[in-house]
Amino acid sequence: MPTIYFNKNFSVTSAQLEQLRLSGQFATLASHSDPTSAMLGAADRALTEPRGLLGAPYVDWLLGTVRRERPEVFLVGKEAGRVAERRAEFEALGTRVIVVADAPTLRLLDRKNEFLSGWDADILPIPAWTTFHDAASFEAGIERLRSHPSFVPGSTRLCIKPARGIYAAGFRVLTEGRSLKSFLRGELYQMSLEEARRMFGLEETFPTMLLMHTLEGAERSVDCVAWRGELAAAVVRRKLPDGGPQYIEDRPDLLEAARRLTRAYQLSGIFNFQTKDDAHRQPNMLEINARASGGLRYSMAAGTDFAGLAAALSLGLLRAQDAPKPRTDLHVNEVKQAQVLQAAATLEDGPELLDEEDALA
Repeated sequence: MPTIYFNKNFSVTSAQLEQLRLSGQFATLASHSDPTSAMLGAADRALTEPRGLLGAPYVDWLLGTVRRERPEVFLVGKEAGRVAERRAEFEALGTRVIVVADAPTLRLLDRKNEFLSGWDADILPIPAWTTFHDAASFEAGIERLRSHPSFVPGSTRLCIKPARGIYAAGFRVLTEGRSLKSFLRGELYQMSLEEARRMFGLEETFPTMLLMHTLEGAERSVDCVAWRGELAAAVVRRKLPDGGPQYIEDRPDLLEAARRLTRAYQLSGIFNFQTKDDAHRQPNMLEINARASGGLRYSMAAGTDFAGLAAALSLGLLRAQDAPKPRTDLHVNEVKQAQVLQAAATLEDGPELLDEEDALA
């Protein structure tokens, strides 16, 4: 039975490992620097990564692990860009490497301003946007977006987010003021324009931020699996108001967009893109995430084994056009449960079990 190796990655990886165990088609090996990581408990075999190891030394460690364990497939998490640069060294050991794209493309997708600058709006439109890096360019950006033809006074709102970041870190919708009612409702993703000006005035300069028109329509997350520019499957999730359940839709238009962007960027493995509807109910592209999304568990409920498909495609066991189609017209929800943690077993004698570093590099 072929083995898939997962190195340190985000928590949703444990769901992928659990689904692979249920399918029975692949054995799984996982490594993580946190001995209590759910990844380790969900894998058939587990080992502990050195704490705080980054860059070339970490890739060297991964090479040593692959050389020793000889997995048929390596589905890369941490340091994907550096592994992509050294893919040939892994594949010389007989292991097929799955990274979403080559290193330059990964860098492009990671920098939202560069990605939006080069985006083909024939695939999907994008909202009006600009960048800023200090208080002066923030004010200039506000004026620029308020004078944009699509800006409707009293209706169009602006939002900010870092040019580099994951999930919703740093995202805020700008409002003309803050009220006690909004505070008590726990509206964490809103900030008054006055507060933003005060915050951005504290530093002379800061990392590049995006300033955009806020789209008020439906928000969707599209989870994809592909191989070398060919889309195998995509699940379109519409996020319903107030969180909670999501709706898996049949959207041929977004599936076509997924096929086109997969081809344009020559994507492989598991990735995600986010859209939001404009006033005309037209989906607009927001970003492509070169990783599995945090909401992949919802899409897995449609019957798609994302990691298993990625591995089968990479090994030539399946062609993209023959991949099973996901189910649609489903309302899905995530059920969380507690579990008893035990120290993860390791494949080597005597390594110290170490804590996870703050975030993936």
